[in-house]
Amino acid sequence: MRMNRAPATVVICCGTPKNVRAADFPLFKDVTGLADVPVTWVCRRDVMAAALDAAGGAAGHEVALELNAMQLACRPALRRELAAARDLAGGPTSAVAAGMPCLDHRALLVEHGIQTLAVGGFAQAGRSSRRPPPAGWQCRSVVWGLWEVQTVPRPPRPAMAWMLAGLGGPRLAPGSLTVVHVDPATIGDRQAKLDLERLVHWIGRQRSGVRAVRLGDLPQLLRSGGQPESGSILRQAA
Repeated sequence: MRMNRAPATVVICCGTPKNVRAADFPLFKDVTGLADVPVTWVCRRDVMAAALDAAGGAAGHEVALELNAMQLACRPALRRELAAARDLAGGPTSAVAAGMPCLDHRALLVEHGIQTLAVGGFAQAGRSSRRPPPAGWQCRSVVWGLWEVQTVPRPPRPAMAWMLAGLGGPRLAPGSLTVVHVDPATIGDRQAKLDLERLVHWIGRQRSGVRAVRLGDLPQLLRSGGQPESGSILRQAA
């Protein structure tokens, strides 16, 4: 039997602190540069310009737009938010929303350049994914041009223990996708920073079997069935 030797793919999405100031990003300052691991920073549109400046010097990082359930459910509000974000440095291609929001306006997301939307869970779509995702990837494409991916809030505590302490036990399935959403709004700034540091350090220590990518890299990776294409910006964590 041929074994699946494809690496497990991990995406780290990290929100900014709840009361973040435009000129002060403690998570960026303390964690960026600790290891050569890409992070997708999830920011409200009003602090996105400062986030782009803060992350600009870190190779491989990206900034995704934070959307809430009310914005996603209201077409005029969503259009305003997307249009304002698009004016910033060309606009984001990824967005993140907590929970299981109503997604009635997917075409509007595509219209404004969003190619990847991370959500906490999938509501009933009414029709199946137009494009089959790789096995072990919790994602779907209900409309052309947009991939929805399911996040986990952070690895469960038993998993966190073996991931961070290297104690053996269960492993990420080869070829699987895990999108972790570290959200200071739900777990607090201090715990979010701790989780982020541990995840970055753990991924940075892996020599094989785990590949860290940005949320915005997933459409390209999905086009190749979960495998990196020749010349791709994707890399396996060293």
